[in-house]
Amino acid sequence: MERLVLAARAAASNALVTIVDIEGVLDINTVGDFEAILQDLFKKKQYKIVLNMGKMTYISSAGFGVLMSIIKDVRKNKGDIKIVNVSSDIYKVFDLLELPGLFHILKTEQDAVGEF
Repeated sequence: MERLVLAARAAASNALVTIVDIEGVLDINTVGDFEAILQDLFKKKQYKIVLNMGKMTYISSAGFGVLMSIIKDVRKNKGDIKIVNVSSDIYKVFDLLELPGLFHILKTEQDAVGEF
């Protein structure tokens, strides 16, 4: 079974923005851990989130489902989710699902943090 490593940290240039580093595989077996870290952020009223996918190797429909299910709540709380460091293979899936219109995908953390 593939593993997923998640770590949340404050952005260096803006403490109101949380960076979530994602490493490994986000699929049906690991999506619960991803949901848990997001729910923990929401309990702390942290809704400005940057997902760093630089070390993500795979995302399944379960991972996309979580992203789509939480975006409305995040924006309702005056936050947003920006996505950075997306590999070309993962971006192709985002594009196929027409998600670049729903999520802002940027090259670097600095770019994403600067948009908040």
